[in-house]
Amino acid sequence: MKLVAKYTLALVGTLVVVLSIGAYFRLGFTREQIEDDLRRSHSQVAAVLEDSIDDLWVDAPRDEALRLTNELIAKANADVGASLFRWEPDGGTHARQAIEAGELVSHFPVEANGKIYGAIVARESLDQINAHMRTQLLFTIGGIVLIVAIGAFASVVLGAWLVRTPITLLVAQARRIGRGELANSVAFGSRDELGELAVEMSAASKALAESQAKSERETAARLSAVEQMRHADRLSTVGKLAAGVAHELGTPLSIVGGHAQMIAEGEVKGEAAIASARAIDAEATRMGKIVRQLLDFARRKGPEGVTCEPNAVVERSVQLLGVMADRAKVKTELKLAIPASRVEIDEDSLQQIVTNLAVNAIQAMPSGGTLTVSVERIDKLVRIAVRDTGPGIPADVREHIFEPFFTTKAVGDGTGLGLAVVHGIITDHGGRISVDTGPTGTTFSMDLQEASA
Repeated sequence: MKLVAKYTLALVGTLVVVLSIGAYFRLGFTREQIEDDLRRSHSQVAAVLEDSIDDLWVDAPRDEALRLTNELIAKANADVGASLFRWEPDGGTHARQAIEAGELVSHFPVEANGKIYGAIVARESLDQINAHMRTQLLFTIGGIVLIVAIGAFASVVLGAWLVRTPITLLVAQARRIGRGELANSVAFGSRDELGELAVEMSAASKALAESQAKSERETAARLSAVEQMRHADRLSTVGKLAAGVAHELGTPLSIVGGHAQMIAEGEVKGEAAIASARAIDAEATRMGKIVRQLLDFARRKGPEGVTCEPNAVVERSVQLLGVMADRAKVKTELKLAIPASRVEIDEDSLQQIVTNLAVNAIQAMPSGGTLTVSVERIDKLVRIAVRDTGPGIPADVREHIFEPFFTTKAVGDGTGLGLAVVHGIITDHGGRISVDTGPTGTTFSMDLQEASA
């Protein structure tokens, strides 16, 4: 229901209640006044008659007194124009006035020399009064209806002028603000609360427009800065790749070139030439391995829509590293998920991840220790954790462990691509990898999406 309609109904209801209550009390008071006037009239006429009648009953014989009494009462009835009064010998000993059967009945005893001879009784019908009150009631109802109609009309007209029109403008402004149209303002010149609201909405719209413009400028600046950072990061990555490739391939190429030159110039023959050829083959194999790892880091995308069972992959990977762990005096522990589940990753990628992390863990414990690989279900994720009991990773190293070509191993022992490849595979499959390290031990945790049944 509209606000003007609610206000009009409230006003009409209030007017009806107030006017009805006022009319009720006013009509009741008017009726009481009329009845009081009738009682006083009866009392006045009876008082005049009583002054004349009481002497008759003292001085005249009874029959004569009765005749003269009736004549006086008849004359009084003629004067008032109605047969209101009569003589009743047994009218009672107490004066009283009451309404009986739609009539006002008044009893006035006549007393002379201490003796009550009868009573003057007046009976007047209240029909005229009732008719008059009904007429007054109809006029009152008509007046109430007229006042309510005028009030309702005035409420509708004034409400439309003072309330509905301003509110319509305010609603339109609010909708424009909701659509992001902040250039327009609303004003209708009134100095009431709605006018103040219009001024505040216009001010808010202006403030929002300025804030939006500022936000757009800041967003554009941030996007530009991010793009510059991405560009710088790409350049940095390219530089690191180039430096890493140059570093990793430089030594093998030198060795290959040296042996090839010796063979070409005939400096080595027989078994020495065969040894040089074998050295060239070994270095070529090493360079091929470096190139394959680089390609793995660049592609980092396993087959989509393929799932595997992590329990089986983890168990197989740890078994493959059993000999290496035994030589390093590292004890292996397996904690598999029960019941078994499947994750959204292919077996080869997951085995590459687990093997890489497990090899790093074994190498982090040169004096022996314990390698623990666990699989557990957490909500709709499967967490694979690889933990070692080595000395932990220093804080300055931990910040760079997932960067390509970053390694703490001796030259020739690692390329620095292992953890970068692991991080890329996990990320490409919608997972997350984290590291928790301390003075004694490091844990790599990988969260992968559990495959739906």
